[in-house]
Amino acid sequence: MVNILQPDEALYPGDQLNSNNDDYIFILQDDGNLVLYCVAYETYNPLWASGTNGYPAQMCIMQADGNLVIYDPAGDPLWASGTNGYDDSYLIIQDDGNAVIYTPYGDPVWATGTNGEC
Repeated sequence: MVNILQPDEALYPGDQLNSNNDDYIFILQDDGNLVLYCVAYETYNPLWASGTNGYPAQMCIMQADGNLVIYDPAGDPLWASGTNGYDDSYLIIQDDGNAVIYTPYGDPVWATGTNGEC
């Protein structure tokens, strides 16, 4: 699996992004929660979560306007990164354990703040 979610690409329940070193996964779980896990050392240590467990998530999309959004089946947003206005930004799961949204110019506009954790 790739480590980047490009504009207009989505994760659906059960889909995940993996860091290049395979130590971290970012998964939209079936319970509606978007979670970043450290999976190094054969453990599943949650580092960050959207807090949307218990809500039926339809998808998590990296919108072309720069906002990462989890939607329910009715099309209502459950969670958002708040980065709209940064058109064509993308999400990357880094090898240091941080999930970051970057503008096309390489400027970070949102992050889980989990670099170096495991």
